[in-house]
Amino acid sequence: MKKYRIIYLIIFIICTVLLFAYKSKLTTVLFLFTLFLPALSFILAFITKLLLKVSVIYKTNTVKKNEPTLITVKLTNRFIMPVSPGGMLCTMPFKPKNTFEYLNILMTVPPCSSVTVNFTSPIKLRGVYPAGVEKMIIYDFLKIFALKKKVNRIEDFTVLPRKLLIEPILSDDENDSETASVNRFALIKNTFVNVRDYQPEDSVKHIHWKMSAKLDKLMVKQYERSAGGTSIILADMNGYFPFEEDNAEAADCIMEIMLALNFSLIGEKRSCLNLWYSSVNKSCDSLMVDDEEGYLSLYDIMSALPRQTEIFLPEDTAQSCTEIPSDAGDVYFITSQIRTDFIKKMGEIELFYNKRIKILLINSSMQSEQQEELAETISGLSRTELWKIDKEDIEASLNQEIAQYSK
Repeated sequence: MKKYRIIYLIIFIICTVLLFAYKSKLTTVLFLFTLFLPALSFILAFITKLLLKVSVIYKTNTVKKNEPTLITVKLTNRFIMPVSPGGMLCTMPFKPKNTFEYLNILMTVPPCSSVTVNFTSPIKLRGVYPAGVEKMIIYDFLKIFALKKKVNRIEDFTVLPRKLLIEPILSDDENDSETASVNRFALIKNTFVNVRDYQPEDSVKHIHWKMSAKLDKLMVKQYERSAGGTSIILADMNGYFPFEEDNAEAADCIMEIMLALNFSLIGEKRSCLNLWYSSVNKSCDSLMVDDEEGYLSLYDIMSALPRQTEIFLPEDTAQSCTEIPSDAGDVYFITSQIRTDFIKKMGEIELFYNKRIKILLINSSMQSEQQEELAETISGLSRTELWKIDKEDIEASLNQEIAQYSK
């Protein structure tokens, strides 16, 4: 645009010089034409701005991660002059990065017609994003003036975490006499009540071999599970990595694991006390989940939770929990980084007293040798398990760890 202004200025100077040099009707007409042309161009651009209609259509304001979005922008030019070009300043799904980006898109709309643009891209990170058109910039046909038309069609667009389904997590407190004596109410009792035909999704360890041999077909045992105890889930969503995208991916993984554990454990008649740091309240938040309604409440909270930008150590979150259920038996600590000082402090925090501790570590390509050594140390601690979770395939790696520790 600066280039066109310079060109016009040069033409105007030339016409002015010709006017005073020759003083003819032709040079006078040329000078007046050059003088008033920008004014005409401005007026036409102003009318175009008034008669340009911008519509933003959201197919839905909520999608799950990695599902395609669809936001449609319709530009309607009701004037005889074209919008050529017009700048559209908007926040829209951007396919190369699979996220929402602030974009400046040049648009051309013919006279008395409409142009429709679809923005569709899967979003790879959970969160609440502003989405829509902020304003249009209309240029006159000389490209000298830029007129701004405020649109302000911005709405919150929510990208939900995935709902992952994992295998049932069976408590092994019955095999731990020390834990059982302290948390006798936390035990999950299995009562054999019936047998039925084997299904492909059934575990082999539930096959009733004697009955199968007698009937000459595979049969499995059916159990009635009485109410269990409370599991504590501590989510550490701090950003430990140097790059923000890595931190965002790790936080999403932790959140999805947290939700998957809740869904699995309440299915096993266990309650879940969830602990995390809220960057909204600048304090530690907690929620007890006993049933599907509680799970959906947790899901809604996690979906809208802003990313944690400040460091708040998980031991502070753990110490903030002063009311620990008497039947609490297992602690699930989900993190993307193992810290030596935290491992040392676990024995001093009431939340971890006489509990079976499962540390769920998000595996990363950036893991250091120190992290590997700490992982080996944790594996050797009594009543402590280390579950390594692959962020590229959370379900499979979680199920693998569950199967390993359920043997």
